[in-house]
Amino acid sequence: MPAVQRAHDELKKDGIAVITISIDGTGATAVKPVFEKGGYTLPALLDQNMDVARNFGVRGVPYTVIVDTKGMINARGLGHVDFDGQVLRKYVRALAKN
Repeated sequence: MPAVQRAHDELKKDGIAVITISIDGTGATAVKPVFEKGGYTLPALLDQNMDVARNFGVRGVPYTVIVDTKGMINARGLGHVDFDGQVLRKYVRALAKN
């Protein structure tokens, strides 16, 4: 989660949003303490009924979806993503220019 926060902090300067989605059934009860303890400020969508997760085809966590400025999914995947890596950030910035 700290790497996701760092990506959010860096990419928001370019007008790129990094958003987390919680599928925990208890919603804010689960998310709020984690965000407060970690000092996280990035947006967190609460998807208690997994409506968004189902629409994106999420089958497990962590799951990452990269959506371009036209709303098209350009990449998705289950498992660890190197949010501190420059490859991901370069890719996302290139998509944002289109």
